[in-house]
Amino acid sequence: MHERNNGKESPVIALLTDFGWSSWYIGVMKGVVCSINPSARIIDLCHNVSLHDVREGGFILGNSFGYFPEGTIFLCIVDPGVGGKRRNLIAETGRHYFVAPDNGILSSVFEKEPASSVFEFSPGEYTLAPHGSTFHGRDLFAPIAAHLSLGVPPAAMGTEVKSVLTVPAVMPYLNRNRDVSGRAVYVDTFGNIITNISEEFIDSAFAGRWSPEKLTIRLSGRSIRGIQRYYEQGESGELMALINSWGYLEIAVNRGNAFQSLGLPEKRSLEIIVSGEYSAG
Repeated sequence: MHERNNGKESPVIALLTDFGWSSWYIGVMKGVVCSINPSARIIDLCHNVSLHDVREGGFILGNSFGYFPEGTIFLCIVDPGVGGKRRNLIAETGRHYFVAPDNGILSSVFEKEPASSVFEFSPGEYTLAPHGSTFHGRDLFAPIAAHLSLGVPPAAMGTEVKSVLTVPAVMPYLNRNRDVSGRAVYVDTFGNIITNISEEFIDSAFAGRWSPEKLTIRLSGRSIRGIQRYYEQGESGELMALINSWGYLEIAVNRGNAFQSLGLPEKRSLEIIVSGEYSAG
């Protein structure tokens, strides 16, 4: 039925879902994988993607996959269209595999590492028999990832397709005042607000002639003066801005929760404006 990996260590299977860390669905998917490949090596990448938020899941995936070893299989279940007409995909790039619904979640991956081949798969020899249409993560995607980890080639499990759905990332831009306008894309467990504004974009927007201490960041009726490099530079309990280790502008509170302090019901409508004085050329 499948090829073994010739004695080699089983590749990593990395799970990305919006199930929430306390969900038993995660354990069930791992059980399916291990039933097919008892030697599977499973890593939990993230399970607290905001519910149904394909863009957020793609942002996390796009900023994470490059840190995983070659041959890693990313099992991505952020699937608000489960049971509908969207396709089930196996995508192969130069270094990794991705098992995911065709809903745009792989868009940011393909921007950095283009797909070399993509296959559509259906219920069959390499999946479980679906019980209903609400948990394809268990019945379809987890078995496919497990068989990939055993060395079954994607072409044996699906039919090659020439195109996939891509969702362009929401990018920052220069507004009419020549200020940088961006959005919140992720709130981590500390309440830190990660934006889509990269340090590179700020540098480009201000033509490389900006000073971190002279920039002003405005959001939700609040203003922050200056951009820091690490949390301890902020006043305890006060909002601060910094460039994080992913290279993005982040809003935080030293020893606090920035998202809670702003009293926001959700992140999607949060606009972040960066303006400031030019430094001498």
